Amino acid sequence: MVKIGGGLLRAEGLAGLRSACAEATAMATRRPVLVVPGGGPFADAVRTLDAQVGLGEELAHALALAAMDQLGLLLRRLLPGAELLTGLTPPRSLAVVHAARAFAGRPEVPASWAVTSDSLAVLAAAAIGAEEAVLLKPVAGVLARWPSAQPPVPALSATELAALQARGGGRVVDAYLPEAVRRTGVAVVVRRPGLAESPGTRIFPG
Repeated sequence: MVKIGGGLLRAEGLAGLRSACAEATAMATRRPVLVVPGGGPFADAVRTLDAQVGLGEELAHALALAAMDQLGLLLRRLLPGAELLTGLTPPRSLAVVHAARAFAGRPEVPASWAVTSDSLAVLAAAAIGAEEAVLLKPVAGVLARWPSAQPPVPALSATELAALQARGGGRVVDAYLPEAVRRTGVAVVVRRPGLAESPGTRIFPG
C-alpha cells in the first residue's frame, strides 16, 4: 500500500509526483502495489470552500474524496499500465484506488477533516491484508516540533504519535492516524520518495 501525497504536487510540481510514481512502479515489480492518491491542492480547494460557506461534514467529505480522484487521474497518467480499482481489493500488480467509490459510505471512515488520505491509506491497507502503508510526502518524516530543523523521529508508537500531536507536533500526518493504526494494526512509514536517501519515520501499533 502506497499513498502518493498531493503535497508533492504542491511543493515540487510534477517532478515530485514522477519521483513517487517511479518508486511505486519499481515496488510493483516485486509485489502488488495499491496506490491511494492524496488530495493536495484539489483538497485544499474543498477546505477553502468549506471554510467560506460551511458545506457540512458529509458533503465536504464527499468532495474531498472526489478531490483525491482528481489527483488519481493525474497519477494514472504517470503510472503506465496501472489499473483503476473501484473497491478495496488486492491489486494484481499496480493499481490506483478510486477514492469516491472505494471509501464512500464506509462506517469505519469518519466524515471529518481529521481524516485525510493518510488514514484512508491505512484503512485500505487493512482491507486488502497489507501489513504496512507507505506515505510518500514532501517531508523527511514526522517531526517532534513544527517547524523544526531537527531530523525526523525515526520511530514511534501510535500512542506516542497521538501524544506528540496533542503537544503540537506530528502535523505531517492527519489527526486520526494514531487511531487508524491502533484499530487496524497496520504499520506506517512516512518519508520522501527514495528510501535510500530518506528512511523516514515508522509508526507502529501500540
